[in-house]
Amino acid sequence: MRKVMSFGLVLLLMLSAVTPVAFAADLTVDQKYEVLVNKGIFAGFSDGSSRLNESMTREQFAAVLFRLLELSSNQSTASKYNDVLKTRWSFDEIAAVSAAGLMKGVSNGRFEPLTKVSAEQLATVLVRTYGISGSSSTKVNGYVSKWAASSVAIALDRKWFSPRANYTDNATRGLLVEAAYTVYEDTHKVPMSVKSVVPLKNNIILITFNTAVKSADKSRFVLKDDRGNGVFIQQATLSADGLTVVLLTNKQNYNQTYSLYIDGSERKYKALSDDSGKPQVTSVVNLPKRTVEITFQEPVDAGTATTEGNYTIDNGVRVLSANVSSDKRKVTLGTTEQQDGKTYKLTIRRIKDLSGNVMDDKVVSFIGNQDGNRPKVTSAKLNPDATLTLVFSEKVNPDQARNPGFYSLNNGLSIQRLALQDDGKTVIITTSQQKDATLYKLTVKDIVDLGGNHMETLSEWSFGGISNPQKAVQLQSIGTMNKNTIEVYFNRALSDSEVSALRIQSVKDNGGQVSLQDWKTFVQRKSGTDHAVTVQFRTGDANPNLLRVGHVYEVSVSNIPGLVTSDGANRKSFAGTEVENHTPYVKQVTPVNRNSVKVIFSEPVKNISKALFNLRLQGGAELEIESDGVNNTGKIVTEVTLQLKTPLEAGKKYTLSNDSGITDAAGWNGLRTKNGDDTIYIVFDGVS
Repeated sequence: MRKVMSFGLVLLLMLSAVTPVAFAADLTVDQKYEVLVNKGIFAGFSDGSSRLNESMTREQFAAVLFRLLELSSNQSTASKYNDVLKTRWSFDEIAAVSAAGLMKGVSNGRFEPLTKVSAEQLATVLVRTYGISGSSSTKVNGYVSKWAASSVAIALDRKWFSPRANYTDNATRGLLVEAAYTVYEDTHKVPMSVKSVVPLKNNIILITFNTAVKSADKSRFVLKDDRGNGVFIQQATLSADGLTVVLLTNKQNYNQTYSLYIDGSERKYKALSDDSGKPQVTSVVNLPKRTVEITFQEPVDAGTATTEGNYTIDNGVRVLSANVSSDKRKVTLGTTEQQDGKTYKLTIRRIKDLSGNVMDDKVVSFIGNQDGNRPKVTSAKLNPDATLTLVFSEKVNPDQARNPGFYSLNNGLSIQRLALQDDGKTVIITTSQQKDATLYKLTVKDIVDLGGNHMETLSEWSFGGISNPQKAVQLQSIGTMNKNTIEVYFNRALSDSEVSALRIQSVKDNGGQVSLQDWKTFVQRKSGTDHAVTVQFRTGDANPNLLRVGHVYEVSVSNIPGLVTSDGANRKSFAGTEVENHTPYVKQVTPVNRNSVKVIFSEPVKNISKALFNLRLQGGAELEIESDGVNNTGKIVTEVTLQLKTPLEAGKKYTLSNDSGITDAAGWNGLRTKNGDDTIYIVFDGVS
């Protein structure tokens, strides 16, 4: 490993790794492949293709494991296998994964690098890589070899790939992309900072965090007893504020010590006795917009908690909806019209906790609070990517807003996806392929607000189809380049106008909001790719230390037309660094011919002028420069070719120095022309 830590610890940190494509930011396999290529984990073929549908070979698998796990190259010149010579492109990768015990030879000293890898072999190697022991509760329905059944069950349990009919079939490169992408995403997540682990019941564990987290998939948690046997985690429920997670597990043995691994960090506790306590109501509050909020002392079963028939109200008021919170401790009821100031009795019955204990019937009172405002659609627009944006007058019932049954389209158009935005009242609608020069009509009806008020009127809106939509822009990752510069990757190439429009909306440092009042940004394309930009920051200091080592930052990107922002998709986290942002310098000087010299810079620069270059015979006369080849001080370049009036001569040495004036692309840091008080001279040989 290039990073110095025990191999076992690295594997524990990766135990939460792989979730299927449906849970990975809705990226396609092709988009995930592009991310892995940009990170140097995957490589395409010489013709530029990805060949994701082709079967994967053993050496391709070894190469991906090598890069993904950041294994160290084997320095031995001798091959362990007689069919893997030192000259083979995959020699180092195969040697490293073999030394780590991840892959083995086939027989008779052979590795068979071109042999295909089956899905069950892929699962077995991944299980071996993660050091997972024990069995899985997941049933394998497809055909699988007896020796691989346990590994395939674990792979399915951890959602490394979806169930299939035959696990002896060859695994495709696309299947490996899915697994490798999620491993990469998870190993670059910020570990959750745990404040405490407290068992609430025999099979319920409460985890409290020091800082809020955005997601907590159950695969990030591993539970083992004091003998190292795994305990199945059925469910992980994150609270609305992101500060707590409730784990529901299989039954634990009373008073036995258990180890809970959270992103690889171990916390121990003793299991409580079996739960027989019934759920209790701790408070009932009547909120505006005919909404009643019930709080329980423990998480409750969503099925019984969201059944309207388990709640009755007297004096003619009916329960129209019941929704449970993310931590399953609160239930929100939407009711029919209430009378202001009137006392009502609410009867709650048949609610179960997560262990199946049924509550005793509970009767509570509340004071009526009338809200007669009905929701309506206040705006509708068609976006360049052919999605539709609807905005309601107030927050609406989230289940209905995401239900295609409350929307209809004509002329053969159908709804593919509904995304409710963070404001609770904006819905992004993705449709099937639209046709050019075709008029469509969208109808929205019967959606209710949080108080149960139905839409005021039927809402209909017409729009013209877009047959060739602009591809939506999705933020894929943000990485740190140096102490004041980041690199931002997207799912597709950005146009010049999109690069110019990009803005940094917000920055958080270790969870705290950073004031950007004194910050300036400079955005430019990242060299070598159209899918990424670099963003350089400065304050009053032209080269400040803003992204400090050991800190976790979250940046929100905005202002690009068509940028996906739902569910925080425009926010990414990354770590600070100790890498300095060095000022630009002349990296290399090379004669092109006797009348021209190429000057290469360490980074993109501007303010090029021939007057700022000093060429002379070493220890002799200065050479006159005719042109810098740019003729535009505002142009950003990485190299220039100086045209000379005085030709070079073979066998003689020349020097290049620079005067102040050339700057980095942002115009904030000048070209390095001196070391202390000494002028920097680049020496090169003349040519004939």
